[in-house]
Amino acid sequence: MRRGPRTDPNPWSDPGRRLSTDPPMKRRDFLRVAGGAVAGGALTACSPEADAPRVLPEADRARPLAMAGARHRFTAWTWVHGDRDYGAAEWRRRFARLREAGLDAVLVGGGDIELVSGAARAEGLAFHRWFWTLNRNGDQWAQDNHPEWFTVSRNLESSLEHPPYVGYYRWVCPSRDPVREYLRGLVGELAANPAVDGVHLDYVRHCDVILPRGLWETYDLVQDTELPEFDFCYCGGSSRVHNLM
Repeated sequence: MRRGPRTDPNPWSDPGRRLSTDPPMKRRDFLRVAGGAVAGGALTACSPEADAPRVLPEADRARPLAMAGARHRFTAWTWVHGDRDYGAAEWRRRFARLREAGLDAVLVGGGDIELVSGAARAEGLAFHRWFWTLNRNGDQWAQDNHPEWFTVSRNLESSLEHPPYVGYYRWVCPSRDPVREYLRGLVGELAANPAVDGVHLDYVRHCDVILPRGLWETYDLVQDTELPEFDFCYCGGSSRVHNLM
């Protein structure tokens, strides 16, 4: 298999899935259009309450989403990379632009929680933490201390040493009790932090055994069957390992 570009094997990252031939919308234009739709109540026809107000009172809009009674209207959220070299003033400037565009909350991965949360809340945005669950590529502690936690393919290769598809696909196996306990502790610590309004879990799965058809060429693959190097998990903590005995 020839390694393709370091692109997340996600079906929505495939340009071939676009449903329109129009050129991609610039970020600034998207925020303006999305914000206008939210502020103007363009989605109120789908509202769970027909008589729900289109816009919350200004006093509520100035507070984080967690305290704004958001069940009465649709809300707009966005991902944010928190590991930027910004001070509090720059974060507030950027979050103010999002709030003005009609955004209500940010889903932040990485960075200083207290710094970024404080800036987001100061501009009326709720702060939610984005958490990589079973893909632990950035977890140096787990890699150094518990390499046995990482998933093993049907080729009996660890995803820690032989990550499939892309270099950051290093997964731990949820069949192991210590793994579940460890992750439960990490998520619990985040949830208990008063600076965090919510925790959202990503990569709550094993690695893709078969990629979407539109990505086969990207990785120079033909996956018309389950290939052993992408089939997980066969570690000692999984019952599937007995299929190899």
